[in-house]
Amino acid sequence: MRQHKPDGFRELLVYKRSDELRLNIVKLTDKLSYDERRRKVHLIDSARSVKQNIVEGWKRTTTKEYFDFLSFSLGSLAEIKEDIKDLFLDKKITEVTRDFCENKCNELDFLLNQLRKSLYLKMEREGTLPSREKSLILKNQKDDDRDIFEKLLAEAGLEKSNDGKIIQKGEKG
Repeated sequence: MRQHKPDGFRELLVYKRSDELRLNIVKLTDKLSYDERRRKVHLIDSARSVKQNIVEGWKRTTTKEYFDFLSFSLGSLAEIKEDIKDLFLDKKITEVTRDFCENKCNELDFLLNQLRKSLYLKMEREGTLPSREKSLILKNQKDDDRDIFEKLLAEAGLEKSNDGKIIQKGEKG
């Protein structure tokens, strides 16, 4: 069980940046015309969701739940990025506004991923990493090992034949 200050999330840089993003999105959407009302509501809801999922995850009792809620924040952030891109392509915002929003989103994306990585390592250290995540790690390690092995074979002018033997490239096995 996690123990922490009840409102400690307010001290997190990721929370502060998510609140700044929400305020910037509200200011941006105030300038959109009435015909953009649907996208306006969606942007504000997504920005709110980024921040609120940080809070809700913090309040959960397990590190795994907190980790999961940060994933929800990342999903909402991805929606904001796409809406910003679309607004620019639809000529509803300037390049300067798009770049400003993208930079804010990218910073928040980085912070959320760093926090998730930290929680992941904490669960790994404490032995509380769920078996699904453990199996994903093993699969990724196997894939990485296979890729390295194939690269080493190629560098040595070798390849693996259909029957699994290591042979010279171009040789029939």
